[in-house]
Amino acid sequence: MTPEETAVARIWTELGLRPTSAEDDFFDLGGESLVLVGFLARVQHEMGLELPVDELFEEDLTVAAAARAITRAALADLGELSDAEVAELLSRAE
Repeated sequence: MTPEETAVARIWTELGLRPTSAEDDFFDLGGESLVLVGFLARVQHEMGLELPVDELFEEDLTVAAAARAITRAALADLGELSDAEVAELLSRAE
């Protein structure tokens, strides 16, 4: 699994679901709307990302699909940074 898929699987597990692969579906694992709200809150708290709910329903809500949504949200956030902010992040990474 990718790092994003691993993070999704960890969060789902902490919320009471038991994914074993990237293709496991949220609802097939017993997920419901309140658990989904918890997932969205955890992603926002841990990763600083707001996931649009409608984007999660564009395809089956698998671990892999949720991870792709996280990646898209992270890339969108990067696109909003100024050149100076990007330079500072890069200097911190070195």
